[in-house]
Amino acid sequence: MHPAVRFSLRRAAACVALLLTQLTACMTWRSVPATPDQRAGAEPIARARLRLRSGAELSLRDVTVRSDSVIGYTESPREPRALPAADVASIDQRKLSVGRTVAVVVGAAAITTVVAFGLAMRDLSNSINAVPAPRVP
Repeated sequence: MHPAVRFSLRRAAACVALLLTQLTACMTWRSVPATPDQRAGAEPIARARLRLRSGAELSLRDVTVRSDSVIGYTESPREPRALPAADVASIDQRKLSVGRTVAVVVGAAAITTVVAFGLAMRDLSNSINAVPAPRVP
């Protein structure tokens, strides 16, 4: 493989890796209804962040809110945790942020366009400056 092609592939791989790190921008924490009575009996929350009245934060999965308690599982190792509802100040749910997702997609498209244009201009400048092959009679 030509060294220039290998270099451009490394550069493209680096760009893709940087873009993949931005995928977390697509998610955001949104507050769920504050009172347990509003959440009681609702679907479990896949991933939740609990803010306790003591000021501590706790991340749980598959969270179920009951009238008197909040029940979920820790991430690693997966162990059940139950907290009295009175000890929980707020519950935040991880959700898709449409605005951030659109910004990441538009930004990725813009970066891809600029990189493709730059590569095309480099190749074009190389072919313009090339010396034509001599004619064979």
